[in-house]
Amino acid sequence: MIILLYGQDTYRSKAEMREIIKENKGANSDWLDFIRIDASEREIEIFKELRQTADTVSMFGQNKLVIIENVFSLNQENQEELPEFLKKRKIEDDKNITIIFWAEETDSKNAIFKYLKSKAECKEYKLLKGAELKKWIKDFVVQHGGSIDNLATDKLVEWIGGDLWRMSNELNKLLAYNKTIRLENIELLTKPEIDLNIFDMVDAIGYKNTAKAMMLFNQHIEKGADEHYLLSMFVYQFRNLIKVKSAKSPN
Repeated sequence: MIILLYGQDTYRSKAEMREIIKENKGANSDWLDFIRIDASEREIEIFKELRQTADTVSMFGQNKLVIIENVFSLNQENQEELPEFLKKRKIEDDKNITIIFWAEETDSKNAIFKYLKSKAECKEYKLLKGAELKKWIKDFVVQHGGSIDNLATDKLVEWIGGDLWRMSNELNKLLAYNKTIRLENIELLTKPEIDLNIFDMVDAIGYKNTAKAMMLFNQHIEKGADEHYLLSMFVYQFRNLIKVKSAKSPN
């Protein structure tokens, strides 16, 4: 079996990977092999480990698990060789071998990606936004024994966006302070995530450079940023500029 987990939302894809490992270990107490390779660091070892896994005969039907992270960072030669190796060994049909490929960045033209899209069980994890992000926040809070109202949820979406790594850290901090998360607690304990490009966009708007402002705005949208989050950052930055200007003004 071959599984591909990929996408910008590495929090959820990593969580899915851990869940697959947990489920298989629970179902197979005699899990034979558990190999984990980061292709960006140990590229030369990938084929060695895969060959050893494929060629080793399981005496008692024991299972094997191989996790390969950042697989699309392989050099061009290995990108072309890996699909051929998997085809030749018919790994996708082997019930005793599970290979999980994990990556954040992908390329639709990549030979490995094309092969995996046709043969693997593929799950793409895009950054959450809007209603899906709000639901994730509420589910997380409830699972950790807390509660959160709509105003507080909206503020977290505005200030943090779809970065679930930071979102989970902030929620844990807020829950440690008070199991009931309210707007005033967020404003006390949490700071908005400010991308440096926000400053550039504010400057572009201030100088009426519409083309640059729209280009930067579209870049954020393509990365999964929430429109309400961007608007809140504009307001936040303009407020700061007004405060600075007011402080410099003579009485």
